Amino acid sequence: MDEFGHILREARETKGLTIKDVQQEIRINVAYIDALEQGEYDTLPSPVHARGFLRNYARFLGLDPVPLLEQYERQLDGHAPPTAV
Repeated sequence: MDEFGHILREARETKGLTIKDVQQEIRINVAYIDALEQGEYDTLPSPVHARGFLRNYARFLGLDPVPLLEQYERQLDGHAPPTAV
């Protein structure tokens, strides 16, 4: 689990919510919510979807999504495949 995944899970658990509760409220698949919390980004449909899921999930939990999105981008940059020259 990465840092922002831990933040998301802690915020959810503090509110007494299950992943299923979150799914029912914000209409993001349980598997994708779990992937965000576990830092398993390659199971998400695309980076664009991941950003949207992360933004919506953070807002739902009452968190500022900007620092979480910035952390996600840093992690994406570190895991990006090399580009051909």
